[in-house]
Amino acid sequence: MTKRTPLLLWTTALWLFSPLALGELTRVTIGANPAGTVFNIIGGGFARVIQENLDVPATVRPYSGSSVYLPLLHRGEITLGINSSIDSVLSYTGQDPYPAAMTNVRALMSTYPVGYMYWVRARSDFHRVEDLVNARVVVNYRGLVGLDRLNRAILATGGLSTDDVVPLTAAGLPEGARLVLEGRADAVPMSYQIPLVQQAHVGLPGGLRFLSMGRDEARLADLMPGSWVAPAEPSASTVGIDALTRTAVYNAYLNTGTHVAPEDAYLIVKTLHERWAELQDDYNVLASTAAGEIAPANNPHPYHEGAIAYYKEIGLWTDAHEENHRGFGLAGPDTGE
Repeated sequence: MTKRTPLLLWTTALWLFSPLALGELTRVTIGANPAGTVFNIIGGGFARVIQENLDVPATVRPYSGSSVYLPLLHRGEITLGINSSIDSVLSYTGQDPYPAAMTNVRALMSTYPVGYMYWVRARSDFHRVEDLVNARVVVNYRGLVGLDRLNRAILATGGLSTDDVVPLTAAGLPEGARLVLEGRADAVPMSYQIPLVQQAHVGLPGGLRFLSMGRDEARLADLMPGSWVAPAEPSASTVGIDALTRTAVYNAYLNTGTHVAPEDAYLIVKTLHERWAELQDDYNVLASTAAGEIAPANNPHPYHEGAIAYYKEIGLWTDAHEENHRGFGLAGPDTGE
């Protein structure tokens, strides 16, 4: 079968004549953030499920941040990547900090919503974003440059810019946490769902506390499309959130590139979707996304045609999906309809 084979024909053939088996791929590599981050942990789960069900070696490759491996995904040097909706839209459209549009990037599925906010020492006097005036604040991540724009948008909700704080740069999340732990920074932004935050909480006398969003919440989505504000509640699985806290939220996507054949993309999505309940049992962060919610209609970058074929097959592809997809200037896949 070739990439030009109508999707209806090869999906029918897969169902009638063979067990699940990848077409052109002999190995699956998944780009993810450093060890200990949620992207890396769930990437390992995806790799395990793919390898067990598709009988192909699958591994996670850790990088300092998704900004590093998105170009590799675009060039076809890795198979899959776990990326934020923010990095996805900025890279696909070629917006700062990406110098050129990475139009080969495609979505397979949305995996979970990421809660994101600045955290500080719990014993500090910082409680809201507005309180960070003149504070030493990590604003830039060299390995996660897409988040820099989100960090600035969060500051803007409190009426702040980089001129109102002492802006700092970290290589990635682990170094950002160390800056606060070592007393070289007052605030650092990251997801409250990652193990790194729990480790930092234990390492700080008195623990850490996440700030609440600034009072001008509308600034967040205006300045950083693909993000929104939502409340985070105290729970047994989180630290640093002792009361209802307003945080930024964005989606995490499993992405691929146009170099992956439609039949292979179809099988990867099918395999992960059919094992979703098992993945949710193993990785609590996925529990917030139901199996029927892995394909949002308003994703900020186009779906791979193999994923579209699968979502049409199981009834998850709607008119809203089609309208959003055609908004990228792309024709839908040839399904023989």
